[in-house]
Amino acid sequence: MITILADTSALVSLEIKHLITLASKLIQFSISIRVYEELKEISKFDDVHGISARDVLGLVVGGIITVKFVEVKKEHAENIDMGEAEILTLAESGEYDYIITDDVKAIPYMKSVARVKVLTSVFVIRLLYDLNILSRKDALDSIKEISASRDWYGGVLETISYKYFDDTSDK
Repeated sequence: MITILADTSALVSLEIKHLITLASKLIQFSISIRVYEELKEISKFDDVHGISARDVLGLVVGGIITVKFVEVKKEHAENIDMGEAEILTLAESGEYDYIITDDVKAIPYMKSVARVKVLTSVFVIRLLYDLNILSRKDALDSIKEISASRDWYGGVLETISYKYFDDTSDK
């Protein structure tokens, strides 16, 4: 089974299309305490992000997502937000295959120090496509819906998202 540490932004993005449960057949998702707390804060809102965060919290309760405690490495906390810093610190244990984040500001630092690959949430969509769980159309439609819901249009995350599929003409 693939092991992924996920931050708040990545989980909220994936759960807009309810992809975490689908992916959980292949992936063990783990989060930190701070990510869990951030999800609780976001879940108070009645917008698409709040609904997605509530759904993610339900997956924590259901055991699909594991919450891990870690004492954050000071260097990480000084360079990125606490949720990402905790995830990055957890990755140093060597127990995880990937980190996923949709925090474009944190990605450069995380990539520069992480011992595992740091990818965006669309990596999970690509994995589901590669394993024939999602058709190409469903995968690209998921990216479109997430992009619209997360206001990625024309931004870095939308550009990165389509690079996972090597063909931006399908947008």
